Amino acid sequence: MNFKIKETKQYDGIIVDVYNTSFETKSGPFKAEVLKHPGGSTIAATHDNVHFYMVDQYRFGANKMMTEFPAGKRDHQEDFIDVAQRELQEEIGYQANTIVPLGYIETSPAFLDETLYLYYATDLEFVGQNLDEGEEVRVHQMTLDEIDAAIVNNEITDAKTIALAMRLRHYVSNL
Repeated sequence: MNFKIKETKQYDGIIVDVYNTSFETKSGPFKAEVLKHPGGSTIAATHDNVHFYMVDQYRFGANKMMTEFPAGKRDHQEDFIDVAQRELQEEIGYQANTIVPLGYIETSPAFLDETLYLYYATDLEFVGQNLDEGEEVRVHQMTLDEIDAAIVNNEITDAKTIALAMRLRHYVSNL
C-alpha cells in the first residue's frame, strides 16, 4: 500500500500545477512530481447514431492539428456534464437535450491526476458556435467506422478520443 506523506507546490500554472510529492511504499520512500489538473469532459454528439461531430484543432502540447471529439477543461468546481454541454456549444454550436455518461478515464496517472469524463449526446439543437479566444476549429462529421479506421491508421492519436470511440461503439451497439 502506498501512502502520500507530503506534497509541496512547485509551480502554479495556467492549466496544471506541479507538486513535489513524497510517498511511503512497501520498498521505502518514493518521490515524484505530480501534475494536478482540474479534469474535463469529452463528448460524442450525433443526430442519427451514425455520424458524430468531430473537430480538427491545433494542440499546443503535440504541436500539430488533431482530430478529436469536442472536449475541454473543467472551470473551477463545474459539474463535468456542464463542461461537456459548454464545450459542445462552444466548439460545434449545438446544445444537447439528452446526454448519457459513458464513464471516465485517467489520462496519464503515472504523473498526472487528470480525470476526463466521457459523454454521448443526442437530441441536438443548433444555438451557434462560441469559441474560446484563440481557438480555431474545423467542425466535421465522421462515422464510427471512419473514426476506427483513422485510429488504426494513426490519423487520430488523441487518447480521450480513442477511449470515447471504444465506449461509444459499445453503447451504440446496445441501443
